[in-house]
Amino acid sequence: MQPLNPFLAAFFKSSLPSQCTPVHHHILLVPSTDVLLTFRETESGSAPAEVIASEDFLASHVLRVPSPNGVAGGKDGAQNLREVRGKAKQFTTLNGKSVVIKDAFIYSNKGFKTLAQAQLLNDIVFYPDVFEPRQWLLYYISRPLVGVWEENKITPAILVPGVRKRRIPDQKQIPNAESTENTAPRKKDIKSFHDLLNNFPMIARQMQPGLEKLFVEFSNVFRSPLPPPPSAEHIPDPPPNGSINNAARRARSNSALASTGDEGRLPVTENFYAEDDEDIMRASLETAVTTAIDLFQGVDKQQLSLLGATTDLTGPLVEKLIERYVTENVHSQLWPRLNALKRPYDLELEAKIRKMQFIDISQLGIAIDGGSKAKHDLIIQLGPAVEEFKKISAATCPQVMLDLLLSTIKIVSRLTDSSKPQAASSDASSEKPIMTINADTLVSFLLYVVIRSQVKQLQARLIYVRNFIFIDDVDSGELGYALSTFEAVLAYLVLDSAGLRRASRRNKALWDAARTGTLDDLIKIMEPGSGAADDDELSESPTSSRRASTVLNLQNDTRSTGPSRSRRSSLRLSFNDPSPYEHYSHGSGLSHVFPFQAEGEDETHAHDFSIPIRRVKKVAMDTRSISGDSEVSFHSRTGSVGTIGSALEGDISVNRLSQTNNSFGESVLMMAIQAERAETLKYLLSLTDYFSPSFVLDDMNNEDTTLLSAAIQLGNAQIIDLTLGFIITSTTPEQLVSYLAQQDIWGRSCAHYLFNAPSLITRIGHLIPWRQRDKNGQTPLFALCRSYDHKNYLEMVEAGLNAAAAAQH
Repeated sequence: MQPLNPFLAAFFKSSLPSQCTPVHHHILLVPSTDVLLTFRETESGSAPAEVIASEDFLASHVLRVPSPNGVAGGKDGAQNLREVRGKAKQFTTLNGKSVVIKDAFIYSNKGFKTLAQAQLLNDIVFYPDVFEPRQWLLYYISRPLVGVWEENKITPAILVPGVRKRRIPDQKQIPNAESTENTAPRKKDIKSFHDLLNNFPMIARQMQPGLEKLFVEFSNVFRSPLPPPPSAEHIPDPPPNGSINNAARRARSNSALASTGDEGRLPVTENFYAEDDEDIMRASLETAVTTAIDLFQGVDKQQLSLLGATTDLTGPLVEKLIERYVTENVHSQLWPRLNALKRPYDLELEAKIRKMQFIDISQLGIAIDGGSKAKHDLIIQLGPAVEEFKKISAATCPQVMLDLLLSTIKIVSRLTDSSKPQAASSDASSEKPIMTINADTLVSFLLYVVIRSQVKQLQARLIYVRNFIFIDDVDSGELGYALSTFEAVLAYLVLDSAGLRRASRRNKALWDAARTGTLDDLIKIMEPGSGAADDDELSESPTSSRRASTVLNLQNDTRSTGPSRSRRSSLRLSFNDPSPYEHYSHGSGLSHVFPFQAEGEDETHAHDFSIPIRRVKKVAMDTRSISGDSEVSFHSRTGSVGTIGSALEGDISVNRLSQTNNSFGESVLMMAIQAERAETLKYLLSLTDYFSPSFVLDDMNNEDTTLLSAAIQLGNAQIIDLTLGFIITSTTPEQLVSYLAQQDIWGRSCAHYLFNAPSLITRIGHLIPWRQRDKNGQTPLFALCRSYDHKNYLEMVEAGLNAAAAAQH
């Protein structure tokens, strides 16, 4: 009986067994039976049985094992297992090809069209069913070494309604798809350089020694100990310098020459040693990336040709993959150092962002048309952008940080008119341009995302992305636009966000008064007297925190480090808002030529801040020359976020404060309900100028829970009566029915929570949608029946059954 394995059946039917003499000098590499039966070979396009029965396939899986006696030398020929274990060993096949076996893996080598890798599963001794059986040694391997094999996927036979109509367009495209698949094999999908090394083991084998040496040298540059003192008994010879060490030395020497080049300039309090360390890290990383690219270019040309033929990678794409691979491997050494250098600036920025955590999106200068409903939809749509931006905290290289920043801006710039996902189809979204909103609104939205996400170390991340990416051009295109917009947002947060911090404090004071304060505290905020000020005793001057160190930090380094590039920010910031009488010329001067002398002369005027003029915020690209202090350049530029002073002053009027929401989307009314403050809720509902019936009907949190639904879930009878009474007296019967049917994100309306307030069944039972189902398929009546531990279970269920029956009539 022939064996079940197709390879063994084809091998012993061929003439190859007669060529394998003696038998104990040959080993059969037998692919797994399930692979040969359930996979197909895609490179040749032939049937699996024809491929397996071909002489090339069979001979490529037969290894010649040299006789131990054939090795010259008595001692060398008798190597024990301890010496051979773990070392790669090369064997030739019956048709002259070569394979390499190391540990439990076998690799195809010279003579094979495609490089393959298989795992050695087990070995057995096999006796074929012939007249003179001989003992064969079989090595079972996980996959064949010849050809490209793909699994035959079986589509399950599941009847889907309307599937025939959906398959008509696909069937029209099948002939074209089949023709392209037959002409060219399917190419490998390479997402990272790690995937490239895994799919091409020969490239990995040639690059591994150089990469290991590269990373060791990079570590030694930052971890090398100080040299011994001259009085030491033994002074070893210094090790030879590598390329990274030489780059670091050049960066240090350039910094030293730059610091001693001008002896007559005034002393500055800035930490230039920190900038020198940043230059050294940047030069070392750039040299490491260049060296890794050179290692890749030194790989065997045949392997590079194979890579180009079997993947869609090009030269620039491979360079980006290499840069990201190198940066990820040295991130643990670079990022902590850079973070420590920028920590003073980040501490100041993080403190200011924390003070703005209670800001409302309507206080960011965004005109929201459509009332509280449109505002609710906008907050829901910005939620994915906030979650995407939070991922930047776990990024392991600047490329990932830049990708997350770009994806965040794309999410923000593609907002739709409704928060419902079905409102915009995938086809329509794919046709939209990348930037579908104006730059002013984009800055405000990104400002909201940054404040809500509360991501730390933003200054260090900005420097990391701008100065430690060398392949991509981060100064132009959509990458440059995204980075410049993010830089403008950080500049505003550091230099001109006092108004937002004041608005955040006012919001928190109102929310605390609604939740835990007394009614008098709430009245003081909602009805300020004529002598009451804006409570600015805690407010800050918009310019009180503009330190020179922060200003210098926001302007990117433009010092050239030898052959490496120097970048200038595409969005320059001006921190002094000129007053109206300063539009007349007083002479341009030479302050842009002698900046340190100008700083000393104008020091007395630098802190003479006047109240800035409120203007419409704008975002504009830089139109000035490099000498930005010259008069012509200054007056010819357009306004930007940094030039408009306090244009985003948070609105703290009572009308605006009453419409604010916290991070959970809860309004002041919702906070009073959640805190079960009946007296506070009654007072707020009496302020119809601020809380109109339309506002109350549209008020819901981020989970789409309405005010009445929240009150019913709490089960407070007084809160429920106040809320329901206001809604009934302020709406028509049609509006009331529609309001009671509103569902939250779980598909539940207020009727699903009536077990918390059974007395409402007789009051509004005839208006409740009893057939409405939530996402679990449960109706309001089913929810009542499941509450079997309720103290008035029988009366509640009976009232529910009667109300449901009456509602159907």
